[in-house]
Amino acid sequence: MAPAEPEPDAEADPGPAKQSPKSLFWVCAAVTVLIGAFQYSHSLSGTAGLDALAVLGLIVMTLLVLALAGIYALCALERTDLHHRLYGRLDLFQAMTILFVAAVLVGVLIPPRTTTTLGLLLPFGIAYWLYHLTIEKSE
Repeated sequence: MAPAEPEPDAEADPGPAKQSPKSLFWVCAAVTVLIGAFQYSHSLSGTAGLDALAVLGLIVMTLLVLALAGIYALCALERTDLHHRLYGRLDLFQAMTILFVAAVLVGVLIPPRTTTTLGLLLPFGIAYWLYHLTIEKSE
């Protein structure tokens, strides 16, 4: 019995695919939206009635989470990068850091005072790593 011949359409593996931070930014955007949803579900189910301060906190939290997810999505679509200068020495990553800190503070202070928004540390940590990874590559 003769050995099987390889198929002519089968190509050799050209090597590992080039890694791109786009997929990591998509993960960051998705995780950020999920954490916002978890915060909503916990805040709405944990209290018998929402007072005006809790509603205001949820509105602010929504805006901050959507802003963070939007930044991650824009970076994934390669419309901008974290080094983009917004004003003077302020770049997009520094502005994102301000949004992140505000989101965590607002999320922790919304009744019933949960720490669900601390999960935003994961996508922020990935963005921090990507921000400094690209600085080292450019030097």
